[in-house]
Amino acid sequence: MAHIQKLAILGGGSTYTPELLGGFIEQRCEITVDHVSLYDIHDERLSIVGGLAQRMFQQAELDSRIELTGELDQAVDGADFIVSQIRVGWMAARALDERIPLQHNVLGQETVGAGGIFNALRSIPVSLRLAQTVARLAPNAWFLNFTNPAGIITEALIKHSELTRVVGLCNVPINTHNTLAEMLAVRPDQVWLDWVGLNHLGWIRSIIVAGQDRLPDILQRLSGQPSQAVYERFPFRGSLLSTLGLLPTYYLRYYYETAEIIASMQNLGKTRGELVAEIENALLQKYRDPELAAKPVELEQRGGARYSEAALRLMLSILNDRRDVQILIVKNNGAISGLPDDVAVEVPAVVGGHGVVPLVQGAAPSQVKPLLEAVKASDILTVDAAVSGSRKTAAQAMWANPLVPFELAESLTDELLEAHRAYLPQFYKRRG
Repeated sequence: MAHIQKLAILGGGSTYTPELLGGFIEQRCEITVDHVSLYDIHDERLSIVGGLAQRMFQQAELDSRIELTGELDQAVDGADFIVSQIRVGWMAARALDERIPLQHNVLGQETVGAGGIFNALRSIPVSLRLAQTVARLAPNAWFLNFTNPAGIITEALIKHSELTRVVGLCNVPINTHNTLAEMLAVRPDQVWLDWVGLNHLGWIRSIIVAGQDRLPDILQRLSGQPSQAVYERFPFRGSLLSTLGLLPTYYLRYYYETAEIIASMQNLGKTRGELVAEIENALLQKYRDPELAAKPVELEQRGGARYSEAALRLMLSILNDRRDVQILIVKNNGAISGLPDDVAVEVPAVVGGHGVVPLVQGAAPSQVKPLLEAVKASDILTVDAAVSGSRKTAAQAMWANPLVPFELAESLTDELLEAHRAYLPQFYKRRG
């Protein structure tokens, strides 16, 4: 049985925390953890969420000690694994990331486009400060980044921290993998996905089952009348799939259906961040109930399905030296040719006691290469801007991003910088 002496969760007051810790309950026959330290700067949320987590473990009769702390040193000292799931500015900042671009008929979203850039600009400096403490007090820990936008934050940690065991996690690959297995009526471990791209910008080039590529079958089925559940995972027009010849993953809808999504967001009247804030408030009310000792079904509305499964699978593979293949956010190191070695990519990687090693994917397909390179250029500039505090570099990141119109890049940069001024002090110490 795998064993963790100490797990630290940064952003432990997140409503996601019961989902993550629920994985240890569900897989208690495979993994144990002695000490879980939940760290958060929001005392009330930490108390509410931590209280539920403690009741969950007590009901499951697990001996793990769950500690609640607002002291970072105490949380990370001696940890084996550290999960980062912070949100700088909370949902109010996310709502601004979405609302301000939409006022200019530009996509506002948590992880892509202008919203993703400014989420990263707020989150990178805080993530790097957390990493400094981890490097000092738990230098051998695995740092698992769930903080969005996960690809850009992971890249910043790779480039600008002393951490050597950094990997980014997202639930899109595991959800995609399981959905395809269900469509093909096979077990997930019978499916091999040839996946290439960045976080929230991934394409599947082939789907191998028993030595045969089933991608043509899947594309044909998706071009017909898939079930609502399947369409929600792959919301693309049949003509697009036929022409592309690849299977795009969920978040590519923001690039391939931009105008339609902007219109639907504007018609909704509320941003996703505002809706999530309402869901979170309702969840926290439920979490307060001293009789509640299990994650409520309403948590599914928050998103993050199979979040715990992705995290536990990675931990188990490292601890048990499984040497299996998982789709993760890792340092490129030649995995995708044509991209710098030190950027973050999302590709299949072998996971075991040796660490996490990406598999070489070669060049991106020609039909998607320009989009991948443009988004990666924006990512690189975003990291540089967050670290330097350069307004010019932030505007260049916006300019390079395919979801930001050229003519609005400068003005949107200034508007979002001012809106988030309280969380972007690096841009107001010096201007350049």
